[in-house]
Amino acid sequence: MTVSQPYVFSGIPIETSDGNVSIVCTLPQMADVLANDWPSDGPMFLAALAALVGERVGRCSTRDVHRAFIAAALEADCLPDSYMKN
Repeated sequence: MTVSQPYVFSGIPIETSDGNVSIVCTLPQMADVLANDWPSDGPMFLAALAALVGERVGRCSTRDVHRAFIAAALEADCLPDSYMKN
């Protein structure tokens, strides 16, 4: 029997200002990182937060959230170089 794990993505590495990298794989992890550790409050950050809320109320897909989170990470320069080369 296969157990479905909704809201799980391939990991997105996020590099913190001290150089540590954490892998974000779920919507709750995305919400936690955005709420607690995000170095920017630009428009893509706000769009990622809005996408997370939209997903909870059925207005956005999980794929939309994933894309918005990556866009926010690009804006905040949080994606490690190795991720950008892939």
